[in-house]
Parts: sequence; C-alpha cells; structure tokens
Amino acid sequence: MIRFASPRAARGVSMIEVLVAVVIFSLGLLGLALMQLKGAAFTKDSGARSAAVLLARSLADRMQANPKGVSEGDYVWSSSTKPTYTDCSSNCTPAQVAANDINAWMTQMAAAMPASASTAAMGQIVENKDSSGNPDGTYTITVQWSGLGVLDSNTSTSNSNSSESDSFVYVPRAGG
Repeated sequence: MIRFASPRAARGVSMIEVLVAVVIFSLGLLGLALMQLKGAAFTKDSGARSAAVLLARSLADRMQANPKGVSEGDYVWSSSTKPTYTDCSSNCTPAQVAANDINAWMTQMAAAMPASASTAAMGQIVENKDSSGNPDGTYTITVQWSGLGVLDSNTSTSNSNSSESDSFVYVPRAGG
C-alpha cells in the first residue's frame, strides 16, 4: 500500500530551509567577490612587475649603446632626483648621454609604475665590484615602487600595509 504524506506536511519548504539556502548562496557570492578583488590586485601587481622588467632592460640597452659612459661610471645613480636633460642635437659627451638616459628612464618609471601618495617609483644603478674592490664591468639596476599590499609571501596572509615596496633587480651580463 502506498502512503502519501498528510496535506499539512506536504505544504512546502520550511522557513529554516529557506534561510539556510540563502546563507549558503550569500557565502558563495561573497567568495566570488573576494576572488574578483584579489584577481584584480594580482593583475595590477603583475603589470607593475612587467613594467619593472621592461624598464630595467631598457636602461641596460641604453647603457650598452654608450660603452664609454659605462666604462667611465657615468651611469652610477642612486638619487631620487632626475639629472638635468641636455639637448644633444649637435654633440654630447658620454656623460651627458648617460644623464639623458637616466632622465628618460626616471620619467618612464614615474609614468609606468604604481605609486602611492607618499612614495613614487625609484631607480638605482650600482656598479658591481670584484673581491678586491675594483669595478668588474657589470651593473645592478634596481626598480622600486610602492607595493600593493596584496599578499605577504612568507605567511600567505593579506597585508594591508600599502607603504611596503616591491622591487626588481636586474644584473645584465657583462658586455651585453
């Protein structure tokens, strides 16, 4: 014999079942929104890193085009101010070409890299030395910008301190 539920028991879902379904659906939507936010932040950070790589390699190419300026140490730079630009339409010394290259590099950096209200993108060019303290013919190019505070790589937790900075260090091969 087939038994059917009483009409009172078969009226529909209870209010508690509806509330549980709404809570589960809301948690899913909240998770999707968080994934979207993190994805956008990681995309921005990835773009900044790509720009840093391009900027460092761009300066390395400029340095390779001015070997006399490189050998004379004209590219060593660690100031946050740009060197003065010289119009080289007629003739320039290797030091002036190096200053123009650094000026253009810093202008590109300011335009391409994210910066907070207190920190702008900065660059540094350091001449490497061998074990006896003599220049070894290579340079270290560092591009530094304000961090996005996306993820702390050591703890895998969210980091809301956006004043931290990220950097990219590039050491081109000697002679190229």
